[in-house]
This record gives sequence, structure tokens and C-alpha cells, in this order.
Amino acid sequence: MVTLIYLYITIFTVYYVILAFISLKSQRKIRDKYTSKNSNLCVIVYASGEAGSLEYLIRQLKNQSYDKQNYQIYIMLDKVENPPEFIFQTDLGLNVVNINNMEPIGKSQAYSIIAEKLSEVPNLDAYVFIDANNYVDSDFLENINFYLTKHPVFMPVISYIGEDTELNYWDSVKVTYSRYVTNFIYNARTRLGLTNLLNSDVFVIQRDLLNKIGSFDFRNKISEANYTLKLAAEGIAVASVNDVVVYRAVENYDLRIPSLSKRVGIFWHNWTKAKNIISFEYMSSMLVPNWLVCILCYVFLLSHTYHFGGLKVLGLFSAGYYGILVMAIMLVLAFSASLFHAGIHSKGYIYLFSYPLFSIGHMIINFPPIRAIRNFIINKNRKHVIEKMTADVIVSDGKNDYSCKIELISDDGLAKVKFINNGKTYTTKNNHLRMVDALKELSQKLSDYGLSLKVCQCCKYFQHVIDGSTNMVQGNCKCPMSGRVEGDIIPTLIWNTCPNFEKQNVVNLF
Repeated sequence: MVTLIYLYITIFTVYYVILAFISLKSQRKIRDKYTSKNSNLCVIVYASGEAGSLEYLIRQLKNQSYDKQNYQIYIMLDKVENPPEFIFQTDLGLNVVNINNMEPIGKSQAYSIIAEKLSEVPNLDAYVFIDANNYVDSDFLENINFYLTKHPVFMPVISYIGEDTELNYWDSVKVTYSRYVTNFIYNARTRLGLTNLLNSDVFVIQRDLLNKIGSFDFRNKISEANYTLKLAAEGIAVASVNDVVVYRAVENYDLRIPSLSKRVGIFWHNWTKAKNIISFEYMSSMLVPNWLVCILCYVFLLSHTYHFGGLKVLGLFSAGYYGILVMAIMLVLAFSASLFHAGIHSKGYIYLFSYPLFSIGHMIINFPPIRAIRNFIINKNRKHVIEKMTADVIVSDGKNDYSCKIELISDDGLAKVKFINNGKTYTTKNNHLRMVDALKELSQKLSDYGLSLKVCQCCKYFQHVIDGSTNMVQGNCKCPMSGRVEGDIIPTLIWNTCPNFEKQNVVNLF
């Protein structure tokens, strides 16, 4: 056990000293952003809920110093309340996709929809994804064009406005820690060619790379980490570029760094799947300790070697008291240097040193027994919004058809399906964001018993509508039934059924 602690803290100390050392080397500031090619960019702005600063961001994007012929702007309005009329003016040349579902479809699906639409557009080089609550400088796209020659995928730095007056103590702790990670750790890792956690709030990715990786999954911090791992598996490191900055009001702050317990979970589930050094190093970096853990480790090792005269490491060499003390001093010096490079001053030190306390408190309140009690109290006092609809369907065993019913359930926006046959019921086990996925789970369960669910979603003549306005529950029937005129579009729903059903081999979600 002592040997493991020694190896763990030693590897971390070496890693941290390397980060501090690489940061000591002055980074040449690029004054001339000129490149031989102006990339064709597609700027995709995602907005949901209140419009907020959307209009200001669009005006800033329309007035970029970058050549107007080399970028276009798409605006994804995901159930936005009172969107500004400004963006609908036809003379602005904006492409507005207004998604007006009962519930927002989310950033992942909105981005996937637009990427699917633009996947075959010629002469498109890269996407710039940005949330609507950000502001940008007039040379924002010019800087992005320059750094696309260096990184296939990268993140601008987010700078928060109004930090000194708007935040309570613990929010200030999170903001300060986030700035420290971005300005020092992410910057140093980028200079070493290592990957960083992708922030879906604002990032840039080459179109060919996105087509290769596939659609997005940005539901939470874990999914962002998994997407970073997908890029790392292809040998792609996500860079963090301090020279490209976006601005955000501090009240819109969101800590995009997973807690220690979540990072350990990511490492545990993925460490055997590492395909190269970039992905293995990234998963290993999930286990870095905070300063409180470092202090406890060094105090334990110094006490052990002081009383027992040394530590035999794997039968190879002995680690003595003074050797461990030198390592501890080196870590302190490296951390002191990191504070300078991170731009942390005076009051920020208190916030930064308080982050481990916040992290420990977060782990305590999310400890399974405590979390279960907390959720029980919350759910007991919360009113659920449940909506149900019943539809008649046909189920076949390959020889005979049977009339059954399904009940489509929306519980606080999460979808389930109940299958009803002769008084017996089966309800899908998982909560889904989309009804199309809940129905897919049911069809797969019935398939395990040799039964086919004869609904439109499972029919080879069905084609989903992917414009984002119906959350994937509507589509078109392409069945060449008698009397149908070529070119007619017959709208239908995923749970409808008819005598012309023919089973498809794979349920096509897009």
C-alpha cells in the first residue's frame, strides 16, 4: 500500500514539474494572423430558453474582420422564448433553424442535425460551435482561421465578465479553479501535444474529422469526456488556445470539469480501451489528485520513512526521507510557478485553496446513501408532470398477427413505453430523452422473444423527418401502395401501423 502511494504521488509530481517547466518557456505571440488560405467556416450558434445575448452575438459575428465570403452563420433556436426579430431579417443572410418542440431537444441533437445537413456541402472546411450566451471580438474568426492550420480541433478560452461583484463564495471557488485549469494545465498540456477535455460550449472542429468521428453526445460532463476519448482514439488531441477568447457574463458560469469521483469512473470504465499514448495518457490524467490529497500523501510518506528508515520500491531501489522531502519541495515550487502562469492573484489564492473542500463536500452529498435520501425528499415534494397516450399496434410471431396496445408515457419530459397484451404489461426499463428511442427499446425486447413490432418506425418504407421540429416522432411513408402518385408525401408517426408493413433489418434513427 505504501509503495502504491509513493508511485502515485511520484508520477504526479514528475507530471506537474514537467507542466511547470514547459510553461516557463516563453510562448511567442503571433501578431500576424495571416495564412495562405482563408478556410470556409460554418458558425453554428445554439440558443435555448431565453434569448439572452443572442442578438449581440449575431451582430458581432456579422461584423467580423474575416472575409464575409468565407463564413456562414447558422442559428439553432431550441425552443427559444421570444427570439429577437432581428435574426429573421432576410437581408442578413442568416440561416435560422427554429426548433419548437414541447421540450428542447438539447445541444447534442441540434448539433447532429445541422452537421448531418451540412455533411455533403462542398468547400466547407470547419465548424465553429458556440453557445448564444457568449460574446466575441471582431477578429474572432480570423484567429480561428489561423489556429486551424495548427489544430484539427481546439477550444477558445472563456473569460468571465462581472466576476468580482456577481458571485457568492463557492461560485468564486469554481470560477477560480476553472481559470487555473484553463490558463495553466490546459495550456501546458496543449504545448506538450496532450489532449484536454472538450468544452461543448465553444469549440472548433474540422469538417472531415467530424464526419469521421460521427454525431455528438453532449448530455453532460461524462459524455464530453467520452467524446474527447473518441477523438484521442483517432490520435487527435483537443487543444486549448489562449490566443482565441470568448466572453461570457459570469452569471452564466458552468463548471465543465468533472468531479474526482466521476473522473475515477471514466478511468475505470475505459482504461482497457486505450488505443494509443494520447488516449492512455488522457485517461491516466483523470486520476490527478488535488492539493489536499498531495499533502496527505507526502505527510504519510515522510512519517513512514522517518520512523522506518526508508521504503523499498518494487525491490528495485530505496526511497529515503530526504529524497521524498526533495520531491515535496519540487512540487511546491512547481505549484508556485503555476499560480503565476495561471494569472491567479491575491484573493484568488483563497478560492483556489478552497476547491478541494468544495470537491470533498460534493462527494459527500453524492455518496449513494446520502444521495438516495436527498432524492427521496426532493421527489416527495416535487410534482411530476406525466402525459400518456395509447395507440393500437400489431405484433407478429412470423405466422400470425396479434392486436395489442402501447402506452406512450412522458414523465417530466423523459419517455417510456408500456406494452399491453391481454391484460399483461411490460414497461421499458430506461428513461429516454426521445420517444423514438423508448420505442426502439421495446421493439428490441420483443425481438428477443421472436416477435416483431409492426409500427412505422420498424418498417422499411418509413423515413424520419430530421429537421428537428418534431423530435424524431414524425416521418414520411414511402410505401408504393396502389393509387399513390409519384412524388406524394404521406406523413405518419413512429407508432402508426398498417397492412403494408415490411420489416427492416436495422432501425434507422436518422
